[in-house]
Amino acid sequence: MRSPRPIPLGVMAALLLLAAPARAQVLIGYLFGEKLSSPTFNMGFEVGANFSTVTGFEDAERTNRTAFGLFADWRWSEHFHLGGAVLPFAGRGAENLAAEPTGDPAFDGQTAGHRMHRSFDLVELSALMKWAPKREEGIRFGAGPSLGIVTGARDRYDAVSPAGLSYTLERDLGGKVPGVDFGVSVEAEWRFPLLSIAARYTQGLTDMRADGAPDPSYTRVLTGTGRIYLGKESSP
Repeated sequence: MRSPRPIPLGVMAALLLLAAPARAQVLIGYLFGEKLSSPTFNMGFEVGANFSTVTGFEDAERTNRTAFGLFADWRWSEHFHLGGAVLPFAGRGAENLAAEPTGDPAFDGQTAGHRMHRSFDLVELSALMKWAPKREEGIRFGAGPSLGIVTGARDRYDAVSPAGLSYTLERDLGGKVPGVDFGVSVEAEWRFPLLSIAARYTQGLTDMRADGAPDPSYTRVLTGTGRIYLGKESSP
């Protein structure tokens, strides 16, 4: 009788990586759930996606980026709540943009006539005042400021050499765009006993154009997320 074949190390590593986030969430909830919640305060994980674009470019197309971090909720009255979030992963940008001249003849000569993808890596902070018909569950609407701290920005071009070979060029925009993208957000959320789903629209108010660009550029972001509470407690 043959002995079972050993599981390859690569497969074992992949399974462990997939299981790690869920196990970590359960462990954090078990260890700290009571300390992170009260009848009027809860916090937890927020995960979803940003569907964003930028103004100032013709034919700009939406780009999709991951949104992930922590949220908190203070229910300080029957119908008015304060919701905050810190999302260390909250990318923005747009695709299919017309190439911008950089002033470098060698670089501009390779990108002329090509389209580019602009991306911003941000840490997003938000604080929204929310109106809730019911204190614990159901629909609620919110509005408030949003602050995006830019941790990285780049333009990417898909170019073709004279010989027909495809290659990619990147331009680092560090120091060439503002370091903070300030905006305002409006949100609709549906809250269940242990989780909620939300859709949030953020209108950027900071001109995020790169140095030397002729037209102002503002971010536009639609965020869809799910929120999972850690140790949620109901009001008495």
